[in-house]
Amino acid sequence: MKTPIIAAALFFGLMATAATAQTTPPRANGAAAATLPDAFGEPEPDRTAALPPRPAATAPDIVRSEEALRAVIGSLQSDAIDYSMFSDDLATQIRERAADFTPLVRRFGALKSIDHRGQQDGADLFRVVFENQATDWVIAFNDDDRIAALLFRPAQD
Repeated sequence: MKTPIIAAALFFGLMATAATAQTTPPRANGAAAATLPDAFGEPEPDRTAALPPRPAATAPDIVRSEEALRAVIGSLQSDAIDYSMFSDDLATQIRERAADFTPLVRRFGALKSIDHRGQQDGADLFRVVFENQATDWVIAFNDDDRIAALLFRPAQD
């Protein structure tokens, strides 16, 4: 089962990269300030010293992210995806590949728990435990409060 999960992580990682590039303000050299594929890796050195610090996630932000994540997981497991919760680009990409990923998420089994693990570059990181699989998820929103990045992989610890 790990191969499809890794493929799913790569798929959603590619979507996250495309979505983040559109919503992240550019640095002085024109490069994006952050990319989400590194969200599961070790933190990069701070190259944002000239940028103002981002506020820490607050309880309402975490609640919003968890509610959205629960809705996404529920929609993937029921094959009744509400594409309006996603940015236009992400919705298009999910439509194209939903048939590949809804069966995968269904095989995870019933949702048992969701635990907020932190925030990186404006994205929330969660540990999501299902009946048959523990996973790590990243979710981020665009300026219109729609999901612009979504990524998951098998839990790493």
